[in-house]
Amino acid sequence: MKSLEARLDHEVILYLSKVEDMPEVKALLRGNISKEDYVRFLKIFYIIEDISQRAVKLASEKTKEANPYLSERFDVCARGELGHAEIALEDLDELGIDPVDVADCPAAVEYDRLLQECAVDFPLGVLGHSYLFENASGTMFPKHCPLEFPSKFVEVHAKEDPGHSIAIKRTIRHIEKDISSEDQVRMIDFANNSGEYLIKVFQSLS
Repeated sequence: MKSLEARLDHEVILYLSKVEDMPEVKALLRGNISKEDYVRFLKIFYIIEDISQRAVKLASEKTKEANPYLSERFDVCARGELGHAEIALEDLDELGIDPVDVADCPAAVEYDRLLQECAVDFPLGVLGHSYLFENASGTMFPKHCPLEFPSKFVEVHAKEDPGHSIAIKRTIRHIEKDISSEDQVRMIDFANNSGEYLIKVFQSLS
């Protein structure tokens, strides 16, 4: 059987092929995206970072006693995502756009519930979620062309996420031997479900 890392990497490739085929993503990476669509991206960037950092922080708390190593890795990830959420808000502010309230987006509220419940019931699912997005981001954002809008969020992720990808791969390799085959399947399934939810939230934004 392939390693968990290889199987997760396969899911990242499939997800990227879907995401990078979206017209809005193509325009973002080419650097000729409309302001309207770019604002939608900044909003979804904020939402995913805000929701994720709370789920990852909760997963850290839930694994503190049973798996101190994983708990610490979750904690490091949560701190980074909180800072990234603030960067998305800075870009929005420079564009004159009001801060995003997750509560105003029903799809985001549903996504938030999904992630927070997973953090409590199955923290490894949150790890699968983080693996998908860190690796997709670390592959996609470095391809971007310069944007005419405030783009600190994109630039920071293009620079930092390849390193985050390496770090989470190291985490997976470190703990894989302790994860049952059933839980590995659950991790992959949750990562896929989370990726689909993010697309759903993006499509719901106006």
